[in-house]
Amino acid sequence: MWMTTFQAPDGLRGRLVTPDSKYTWTGEPMTEPVLWISDDRLDGENAGRLWAELLPRHRETGLWPLLLGNETDGGYPWHVGAINPIPSSWGDKVNVDEWLARGWQRTFVECFEDQAPFDAWPGRAPSGESDSDPEQVAVELATTPSGIGDLIMGKHGPYLGLVPAHDGPDAIMASGWFSEGGVEEATAVVRTWQERFGVRLCSLAEATFSVTVAWPPRTLDHARHVAAEHYAFCHDLTQGYDFQEYAEGLVDAPVWSFWWD
Repeated sequence: MWMTTFQAPDGLRGRLVTPDSKYTWTGEPMTEPVLWISDDRLDGENAGRLWAELLPRHRETGLWPLLLGNETDGGYPWHVGAINPIPSSWGDKVNVDEWLARGWQRTFVECFEDQAPFDAWPGRAPSGESDSDPEQVAVELATTPSGIGDLIMGKHGPYLGLVPAHDGPDAIMASGWFSEGGVEEATAVVRTWQERFGVRLCSLAEATFSVTVAWPPRTLDHARHVAAEHYAFCHDLTQGYDFQEYAEGLVDAPVWSFWWD
């Protein structure tokens, strides 16, 4: 098992976390740890440095690094095991096109028809130009003050987490993260972004996450198509952004962040 050979990075104090049975509903109670998390928060600079060091090592360790947010006291949700990991195969069952089309219907037909940027759901956005290495872009972003600042959502510094997972999308489910947006659906969509836009999952908090983006849209037309997909994916974007301004902000943007209230 992974925990038998696990060593905390850089001498950090931390703990292995087993899900509390009060929060799991996928079958038999889990008796083995599903993640490691540092006991203390890290400041942005150290968090970014450690994440950037651990990301390339994922291929040998099998552990995906995460910057884990927690805006409340008492260790909730990570330290107290208020998490519900689900099998990675669940994400494979999601029809991304159908799910996003339903999200578009909810956002721009049922709720905000007068704000719809297109006459109908335009489908998934075309891929970005694969002109850089996604891992290198992620490492560079995490080790710059502005980059790590954009990746860490919330007013507090993050904890460092390590999750046995094949990649970032799998880490969403393996970590037991939860959001109103749907965990397996979020996993399936992020996997398509990994393929189309070179994203790498960096941070998770309560109903929020951020990814680095190696191949963002370079033109406003492409960015509008990507923005339509984002609004279909995360309905709560309507609460904070004008669509056109949001689309303009996606041009060359190296970080995407999402939240659900």
